Amino acid sequence: MRRGLYIKSLVVAAAVLAAAAAPAVASALPSTLQLGRETVTLCEHEPLVAYCGSIRAPLDRGVYAAPTIKVAFRWYPADDGQATHVSRTVVPVEGGPGYPSIGSVDEGYAPMYGSLLHRWNMLAIDNRGTGESTVIRCPALQDFSGPTATEAYEQAGAQCAQSLNERWRAPDGEAIHASDLFTTAAAAADMAEVLSVLGIGKVDLYGDSYGSYYAQVFAARYPQLIRSLTLDSTYGGEGEESLPYTDHDELIPNVDHVCERWAPCAENAGEQPWATIGRLAAMLRAAPITGTVPGDHGQPQSVTMNVVGLVDLLNDAAGDKTIYASIDAAARAALEGYTAPLLRLYEQRLVLDEDYYGEPAAWYSVGLYTAVTCSDYTQIYDMAAPFAQRRSEYEAVLAAAPPDSFAPFTTQEWLAQDQNTNAYSACLDWPAPEITTPPFEHPGPELPSSMPVLVLGGELDIWTPPAEVAEVMRFLGGHSRYIEIANATHVVGEEDTPCGDALVREFVKRPQGLDTLDAACSAEPPIHAVAVYPSQLAGEPPATLVHGSATSAQLRLLAAAVQTVGDGIVRLQNIHGSRDRGLNGGYAEQPEGNEALVKYAADRLVPGVAVSGQAQLAPAPSASQGQTVRATVTVVGDGISAQLRARWTTAGGSQDLARITAVIGGKRVSATVAAP
Repeated sequence: MRRGLYIKSLVVAAAVLAAAAAPAVASALPSTLQLGRETVTLCEHEPLVAYCGSIRAPLDRGVYAAPTIKVAFRWYPADDGQATHVSRTVVPVEGGPGYPSIGSVDEGYAPMYGSLLHRWNMLAIDNRGTGESTVIRCPALQDFSGPTATEAYEQAGAQCAQSLNERWRAPDGEAIHASDLFTTAAAAADMAEVLSVLGIGKVDLYGDSYGSYYAQVFAARYPQLIRSLTLDSTYGGEGEESLPYTDHDELIPNVDHVCERWAPCAENAGEQPWATIGRLAAMLRAAPITGTVPGDHGQPQSVTMNVVGLVDLLNDAAGDKTIYASIDAAARAALEGYTAPLLRLYEQRLVLDEDYYGEPAAWYSVGLYTAVTCSDYTQIYDMAAPFAQRRSEYEAVLAAAPPDSFAPFTTQEWLAQDQNTNAYSACLDWPAPEITTPPFEHPGPELPSSMPVLVLGGELDIWTPPAEVAEVMRFLGGHSRYIEIANATHVVGEEDTPCGDALVREFVKRPQGLDTLDAACSAEPPIHAVAVYPSQLAGEPPATLVHGSATSAQLRLLAAAVQTVGDGIVRLQNIHGSRDRGLNGGYAEQPEGNEALVKYAADRLVPGVAVSGQAQLAPAPSASQGQTVRATVTVVGDGISAQLRARWTTAGGSQDLARITAVIGGKRVSATVAAP
């Protein structure tokens, strides 16, 4: 239902990891450690020192001692030589469900905890069904191709459940109904057993997205094992019994606000962005669009997009600032017949937001996602009912929805979104439960009033929207506080926002100071929304002349050069590989092993405008400003050429400008343009 997601700044990540990494030389490290009753083995020594281990947990705990499944973990010892395994241990849990926690340590949790890991140990456990633990591999689901709100996808889910129900046998030889046994409660029991085996006392538990739901369940069932609880982008344990309208309703103002808060977008919009989305939906409903654009590996890719594709794209904005930044300008261009920016954005989302199918199950298990969704979450139909009755109930709910519930989309279009975002129909053919272990054991409040709980969320998150937080906190109980990060999306820790990371660290250091935790950093700056995707140079808003003399066309050329450089930087963070074809030709690339440099060779964001040269990237003076870009390029277009230098920050405030010095026709000029 919900998943964790993060975009990395590799330059910053490398610096933080270096600070967090243990200084020990690999040859000086003991090959094994004894933790409680378990011997763990050295399996990594950079960027962090890690010891690997696993336990054998009963598949059906409390019923059969066998069969058992593997639950894998990694232990990252604190590097100041003072902390031990019986004190100061952070335990992060990844989202999905389906992602393994161990897989997110190097690029997510280690940078988030940063210097805290000098004094705190870290323990990462792959939940049953994921990663290095006994993983759920269901080829029909894992490699599914095509629309997912279909009977074919529902049958793939049913095949997955059947394979689980035939995979293990009880001691008497009977097949175990294992499709019920990969629940959140079962995974929480596994974690409790790992902590017991390792002799670990109370831990500082962090969960993002589904991981925060898991963390709620664990804390409710094992409060004696919790020192502090951090819920990053969380949702309620009570579930939803009817169609959830909040996602859609929150999306409308979010799309509008992103453009309103960044002057270049607001000045070029012409109408409210959501109204533009409505016109685009009508266009795509009438006829899909097709074109060849740079794909997820930077190479030309044929892409087709229909109205359900627009639903998917908008939904994925919940966790992807790039979509929020680009959707209005791309929609306006498409309505004018220039569809390449929109098709590229749609294709790009597959890398960051929908890259599920065809990937190894150990990286992300679609089967585990489906098993948890169909076992733990309240559906809009009765899971105990026969399949035909479920389908009737589902169709009745759809028919009863007001016609404008998801405007400008129909109810059917909205619910046809990828079922790994919100699984509306994916469980229609999942077997009725025979073994029921509800996530929560009583109706709330779940947590003791003394338990410190930090709840974090992004203002622009529609998967776990701010509007639902108060209900979550009432259900949970505990001593809780909610901090919302402005202009942020789904998941604010794991290096997605510097403020989120800082708040996690400070809270873990001193949970008793929750009420006085300084949240001033939560006023994150607005997203740098794209002003326009012009189909020719004449459509590019001109830079503002500061000194010298220049024609309007020359100022447009300078602005196009800066936008092209900025576009290349964003694209290289959003694709697989280090070389990306320009939207209209040429390319941008990062030399291998040097993420601080981007080179451009006739890169064409604007048709007919070629940019060549390079940009140097470095951490900005303030973490909230992202990176500082220093570009030195030559730009040629419409019979004009210029050599220019420009400097800006990628995430600065509402007045952030790119400052340009250039030589055009032998004359020196200086100008500014809004930072891309």
